[in-house]
Amino acid sequence: MNLDRDALNLRLWAICLVLSLLIPTCALAQTVMVGDVEIDPRDFAPDQDPETRLAPCLACHGAQAGGDIDFGPEVQFGTPALRGMAHDYLKESLIDYQAGRRSHEEMTVIASMLEVETIDFMARSFAAYPAPPLKSAEALARLADEDPRFRKGQAIALEGLPDEGVPACATCHGDLGEGNAELGPRLAGQNGLYIRRQFTAYADGTRQTAQAEIMQPVAAELSQEDIAAVAHYYEQLIQVGDPKAAPPSGDLDRTGDE
Repeated sequence: MNLDRDALNLRLWAICLVLSLLIPTCALAQTVMVGDVEIDPRDFAPDQDPETRLAPCLACHGAQAGGDIDFGPEVQFGTPALRGMAHDYLKESLIDYQAGRRSHEEMTVIASMLEVETIDFMARSFAAYPAPPLKSAEALARLADEDPRFRKGQAIALEGLPDEGVPACATCHGDLGEGNAELGPRLAGQNGLYIRRQFTAYADGTRQTAQAEIMQPVAAELSQEDIAAVAHYYEQLIQVGDPKAAPPSGDLDRTGDE
């Protein structure tokens, strides 16, 4: 009986060995549920077409990479817009999620799946999505007249709060939140809930990125009402109409070479 059992075990071992040689390693990879989106890490691989590589990101960030706004006004998840953001900022953000300098339940998991080439590909691809146009000066003036919260946010953004030692946001982010590649990311049209959450992350120390040295004391001095006003101001700066077309696949580099 022992001999029969040993023979059976040997046969099973041989079958498993043959199967392991026949089944490609990539086929053993498993999908991961990130929020309510099922992601296959193999979709990020350099040998996939650009649309496949970007699809898991666009599932949450919107077809035009505009964040919540791409899904309609009733959607309020706080998903940020990526369109119009600088390549270096997007790349740095993914690296920060990997390193734990930024914390987010879904993004930490996704960033852990990305290799160096993929991070650069993602950053270049989303930087290629066109930023939506800003509202006209007349429209902004009308908003300032009619919307007290917009007016309050505009004052903080352009003038700061000198008595509290808070500098004007425009110093680093541009007069209309258009961003400065070396100083601060684009804020014009950014999701208001997302902006508010970033102020909280700076204030409680969970965001320890390169900008933290400047932003932590700013966040500490602003009230929740101030933060809500600033977030509302920047969210309202863009024109909202028909979404711009995504860049054609030819604009999405397959190689990772710049």
